[in-house]
Amino acid sequence: MELLATIVLWVYALLLIGGGVAGWKLSGSRISLTAGLGSAALLFVAYRISLSAPSTGYLVAAFIAFFLMILFSSRYRKTGKFMPSGMMLIVSGLATALLAFVAVVLW
Repeated sequence: MELLATIVLWVYALLLIGGGVAGWKLSGSRISLTAGLGSAALLFVAYRISLSAPSTGYLVAAFIAFFLMILFSSRYRKTGKFMPSGMMLIVSGLATALLAFVAVVLW
């Protein structure tokens, strides 16, 4: 179960990086780039924590994903566009649920 959570954490971080880079390349948005890289960096810190304290690390990652879910929800409501806000809202929700579940199971 820890392996699945680790994979989800890394894939989610890579999606955030990719989205930030895409936002920067397509529209010149430095904020997208900074937010994507910053969020991925926070997830990397959560991963490092999970190496010594798995439940704590995955719980931290779940909180980060939950915060991003709220952020993407707000953006989706403002724009009404599925890409990228709606898609990342769904991905963030799934990541939050899985990471929180694993954190609780490992507790």
